[in-house]
Amino acid sequence: MSEFMGREYNYHTWTPSVGEFTALKEMPHAGDRAPDFTLPDLEGKQVRLSELKGKPVVIEFGAIT
Repeated sequence: MSEFMGREYNYHTWTPSVGEFTALKEMPHAGDRAPDFTLPDLEGKQVRLSELKGKPVVIEFGAIT
């Protein structure tokens, strides 16, 4: 089982509703161009992803629970 949009699904039998299918199509997938966004750096300065074009970028999203 896996979770999508806050609900558990068994992907062997799951068929998406129209709204879920639209959400799946709009999500970035592996190989897609990353959407532009802004995040603070370690000093608190806002950095936009598009400003780093051509430079290596590592972004780690995580949580301690």
